[in-house]
Amino acid sequence: MPVDGILVNDRLSTALAGRLALQMSLSSLPMVEEWMDAPLTRWLDSVPLPPEMPGGYGPPLVVSLGADALMVRWAAAGAPAGVVPKLVDYMRRAGAVPADFSQVDAIGQGLEPAVVGSWVEARPGAVTTGWFVADRMDPVGVRDLLGEGAWLEQLGGGILRVGRSIGPDPTTDVVVELPGEERNEQLAAAAAAFARCGLAFDQEAAARLAGIEIALGARARAGQVVSARLMVVRPGPTAAGETCGALGLTLAPAVQMVERSIGASEVAMIELERSEDGAAVALEYVAGSARTNAN
Repeated sequence: MPVDGILVNDRLSTALAGRLALQMSLSSLPMVEEWMDAPLTRWLDSVPLPPEMPGGYGPPLVVSLGADALMVRWAAAGAPAGVVPKLVDYMRRAGAVPADFSQVDAIGQGLEPAVVGSWVEARPGAVTTGWFVADRMDPVGVRDLLGEGAWLEQLGGGILRVGRSIGPDPTTDVVVELPGEERNEQLAAAAAAFARCGLAFDQEAAARLAGIEIALGARARAGQVVSARLMVVRPGPTAAGETCGALGLTLAPAVQMVERSIGASEVAMIELERSEDGAAVALEYVAGSARTNAN
């Protein structure tokens, strides 16, 4: 039966094809080991299909890749009514502890976020997973609900997204908006936040990123910030190479191979990250966006 001019079966077929493309893209990443297939597939199975979502549209599949091809992250998010039932079951099968369920429940009831999602990430020798919510949120309220320290407020700006990994020794990840009307003001605010976190800000590389929107991300463990990142939406076709060049990093050929195999139209976002280990660049893509834009 047609819905908004598109057959439900077509949406389902497209969603299933997208999942298959993600699984096939892993062959381009040498760091992905055979044992990782099971947890990655388990996460894919937890993403609601179009018939399971309000409105009949499945959540977009978002793929993030380290510029060195040593990290791949899959994420998906949508309306809580469609996402939460499968998320709870997924967390249970992925090894969540009771505290994980308590935190998700507290965030859901305390903030009633518009968007709920999950992610899974593979790096050499390790796979981690977790949940996130997206909406405009008060830093004080989020801090109290998650039992975090003052670092959340020190970032400055309202929170746009917050998430946490599951299991022992979890990390908390937040994205905040940057104050200021002009780009220079926002970059200055980002540099100040990096400094408060005790991390270097790569000014030259940041200046090359002329996307349509920027934000600040930070990751913390046990109340201490371990990394901060500048996030730039739609940075343009040459941004990845130029940013890596400015930092003395090499953009791995495998990144473009994955971009093609998942049918992405462009780099949806670039992340310029700093931690104690140094600088890193990650590229985010929306799987199947080339086909969507063509239509």
